[in-house]
Amino acid sequence: MVNSARAMTKPATHPGVERQRFRETALASGLLDEPQIAAAEREIGLVVDPKTSDPEAWDRAVSDRLVAQGLLTPFQAREMLAGRRRFRLGQYTVLDEIAKGGMGQVFRAEHAMMGREVAVKVLPRAKSTPESEAAFRREMRMLGRLDHENLVRAYDAGYDAMVYYLVTELVPGMDLKRHVQTHGPLTEKAAAAIIAQAARGLAYAHEQGLVHRDVKPGNILVMQDGRVKVLDLGLAGSQLEEESSRVGRVVGTMDYIAPEQIRMPDDVGPSADIYALGCTLYYSVTGRVPFPGGSRKEKMQRHLHEIPDPVRKLAPHLSDAFCQVIEAMMAKTPETRLRSANDVVERLRPWLPESQGAGSRLGAAFDPGPARLRDSGRPPPLPAIVGGPPVLEPLSTEPAALAIPPMHPPFGIGGVVLERVRERLAAAVTALGLWHQLRRVIQAIVVAVPSGLAFGGAMAVVRTIDPARFHDLLHGTTPVQLGWGAFLILFVLQMLAGSSGHGR
Repeated sequence: MVNSARAMTKPATHPGVERQRFRETALASGLLDEPQIAAAEREIGLVVDPKTSDPEAWDRAVSDRLVAQGLLTPFQAREMLAGRRRFRLGQYTVLDEIAKGGMGQVFRAEHAMMGREVAVKVLPRAKSTPESEAAFRREMRMLGRLDHENLVRAYDAGYDAMVYYLVTELVPGMDLKRHVQTHGPLTEKAAAAIIAQAARGLAYAHEQGLVHRDVKPGNILVMQDGRVKVLDLGLAGSQLEEESSRVGRVVGTMDYIAPEQIRMPDDVGPSADIYALGCTLYYSVTGRVPFPGGSRKEKMQRHLHEIPDPVRKLAPHLSDAFCQVIEAMMAKTPETRLRSANDVVERLRPWLPESQGAGSRLGAAFDPGPARLRDSGRPPPLPAIVGGPPVLEPLSTEPAALAIPPMHPPFGIGGVVLERVRERLAAAVTALGLWHQLRRVIQAIVVAVPSGLAFGGAMAVVRTIDPARFHDLLHGTTPVQLGWGAFLILFVLQMLAGSSGHGR
């Protein structure tokens, strides 16, 4: 299940040995019992013969049925079909995969006793050392004492299946990096509202003696209601993300790393987070990192000795005062930089909504960059992922095992039926009036479209189980044609029913 944790992802078989069937893997997982699997098999057996069907297609059909019944998640079924059987870390049952990268993997999971859904980050075994594991244990103790609305709260941590894992609150939102990539650079007010909230969270952490060391857009989460949370606080020394690096003792993401973090990696203070937050603000309003291109070592040298392109050159619409705040946050030395995260909030206050005077929510003040405003005329809502969120960039998932092809109207009888429907519609418009007819058409479509899609999809599933029998029984008719036929029949019946009902 977890690529970075071999003990957790041990396949059901070894190379050269035939893969175990879904039934055996599902039972070994502990998520299902014999009666549940047997009931699903009986239902599938009503449609196809298990003795003659393809074994893999049969397994997929049974797993799909268990997913439809709510006994498995799609992720769990997919992993079981691949031969993986472990879905628990301590008291947590893994439900889905949220993200993965060099830092390991992040899962959506549920506590066995409390039923609370959380995010579980599994640290990569490949990058675990006695030093990093000791740092992880030490920092978890510190994180456990933190409680601030702009920090992702750590609930639990542990060691199981030969991996360390961290349990945090599940935040429904999108990280700032992906938000800018999706919607473009932010306006002054939007960027100020987000960065000020992140600064409040960092100020609290700094007061508790903890430095983040890896502040960047990917570690700032923006929620649907406008709240902002900083994640991965304190983890930079014990784990490394794919875009982060360790050069000697230097730890951090090279696009946002402070000069003193390069010169004195063992003595990093809160001011390094201010610099990284300034680089993050630079990225938010320009859509570009301060020093694009080059190797990691070249980026380090540029942070040490060069000045990035002026913000106004990349974003001419920004005010001089706002650009000066960014420059003050990105000063090369801590002595000339803004002194604290609280100072960042104060400098950004002119661009903050009134609601942030006492609280920390973004509220309705969020709006997209000027380019997007010109294109759409109105700001889009903040994106969110339904049902629990990518705490990091979302995964590219495998294609569905049973994909329904795009529908195209069939020829022959379908065309005749459509012509009859058109003629009836024309007559009805004349007799009943346009409004009543349009309403009936919409009602008919609302009923017919999902029914046609569902029927075509069901037939696609049945065909994959036993293609030969399907072809023989239906004389070469495809699931697409069956789906369209169901749509047309239901549409005509709905129109006829509506017409007769109106006549009565």
